[in-house]
Amino acid sequence: MTEIVQRVRELTATAVGALPGVDELSALADASATALLGELSRLRRHVDAAIAVLAADIERKSARDLGPASLARRAGVRTGAELVQKITGSTRGDAIKAVRIGGMLETAHAVAPLPPAPTGDGSAADDNSETEPGAPVLTECAARSVDDLTGLPGAWDAPVAVAVRNGWLTVDQADRLKAGLGEPRCADAASRWRQAALGLIVDCWDGGLTPEDLKRAATAMRACLDREWAAHNAQRLHEQRSLKRITRTDGMVAYHLLVDPLTDRQIWAPLYRQLAPRLGGPRFMTDDERARASELERDARSNEQLLADTLVNALTTGLSAISAGAGDAARAAAPAGTGSSVTIAVTTNELHQAVAAENLARRHQQDDHSRCPRADDGACLVPETGIAWAEGSSEPATGPQLLAAICDGRLGAILFDETGQALDITKHERTFSGRQRRAMALRDRGCLQPGCAMPAVACEGHHINPWGEGPANRRTETRDGVLLCRFHHLNLHNHRAHIERRGTNYWLHWPGKEPTRLVSKSALMMQLRTEGEVGARADSGVLTDDPGRSTRTDTRTGTGVGSGVGSGSSTGTGTGTGTGTGTGTRRQSR
Repeated sequence: MTEIVQRVRELTATAVGALPGVDELSALADASATALLGELSRLRRHVDAAIAVLAADIERKSARDLGPASLARRAGVRTGAELVQKITGSTRGDAIKAVRIGGMLETAHAVAPLPPAPTGDGSAADDNSETEPGAPVLTECAARSVDDLTGLPGAWDAPVAVAVRNGWLTVDQADRLKAGLGEPRCADAASRWRQAALGLIVDCWDGGLTPEDLKRAATAMRACLDREWAAHNAQRLHEQRSLKRITRTDGMVAYHLLVDPLTDRQIWAPLYRQLAPRLGGPRFMTDDERARASELERDARSNEQLLADTLVNALTTGLSAISAGAGDAARAAAPAGTGSSVTIAVTTNELHQAVAAENLARRHQQDDHSRCPRADDGACLVPETGIAWAEGSSEPATGPQLLAAICDGRLGAILFDETGQALDITKHERTFSGRQRRAMALRDRGCLQPGCAMPAVACEGHHINPWGEGPANRRTETRDGVLLCRFHHLNLHNHRAHIERRGTNYWLHWPGKEPTRLVSKSALMMQLRTEGEVGARADSGVLTDDPGRSTRTDTRTGTGVGSGVGSGSSTGTGTGTGTGTGTGTRRQSR
């Protein structure tokens, strides 16, 4: 038994003896309870980090090429992760994650080593001594600084490893960040991956992203960094679609439906809107919406039963129309609220790219290769098709999916500029219009309050410049409005807090606290940040940081650009010549 094991065993006994019992914990005052939870969480992070380093060491000592000398085989299991699971009693997934995190901490020590911890007399520990601790596994760094992470040597994920070691990221946050970003396809892309990781780390600091939010944001950013991966992933997900019918022993029939994210939004968004009044939806409604909400509250069916009945009604109506040869008449006969109401966000550049790629593909199929991009050997290359984002989804829709859905009428597109603001949506009325709310839903994805998972359909539009403070504020614009759920909207007003727009960023000012940057969960904003449009422009002088009313002065000139989509109807965009920019959508009858 080594001395370090004995020391930790004694420390464990002391810590367990110091922990209060159930009665003591229940009797704690509010401030003491939250403070104690924070201290215990800090202790757990250190313990988890030490376990992770040991797990990585056990995995390395259990390599398959070691044969009978493998530590795992000598313990009667196959892999190091299995041995970790056996010792700790954790799940297999947690054991594998511990191995991954341990490797990250070893990376952090390699690229940014910490000095050895001091001994009892204040001197540094002897590196060769087993009885004295060396550099700590985790360190408590008071000041978080992205500058300390930017110039680190090593692989692209070195800043993530050091942030975990320094206590600036939790183990779960780091694990989800790396899982979402994946690995760059080539060494040349590593710098872009590192920049993306640094941006996500700052989002965690400023916006308090949960591990789940961070995984979605990292996945969306990966799709922006690697368009080829995004296209292959969209196709991979689409190919997995399936429908299975299972008859149970009690006579009930279960349908197991597996669909891709874009199809899910087309199915789930209208269904969710049917139950929004029951699930904490917005308070500001029309008379018809209020009557519908009152009817739902009196309905004796459970939420699950209501969802099932709504879906079955829509399916049977549509299938009956198809069987009768009605075709497109199925949409008109569908029950209210079950039709297409899904909105998709796309920038003007991406829409132009999608249309151009479709035109090139059509020419290519007709053996006209005059405009095809070429490889070095003269072969025609597949052009980038653009991406778009369905409301509430962090998985991108490809250009062909976007154009097909717009042509078919299954989706409505809202165009965004390079700063992440919807184009040409302004009015002089007090409330936000339906189109403005859809634009804000695409930009914010849901409640902007850090840690809140309430979807956009259950949120309310908040004017960051109070309407009643004067005529200058009596313009309802999406850029000066944000989405907040009912609880956080009321809470903000009750505590006299306010939100300020600084360029493209929104900051929450809470009395007695430092301002908090509100981080959008929208994949569209991830795309624009990846392309260097959002954030980099916030302090460029084009966007002002006036706390009273932020404004944007744009003196660019442009030439007209237009495009058409589909057969039967078309969607196009255009930018006008002269000062400013005019962009919109048009419908043309053929």
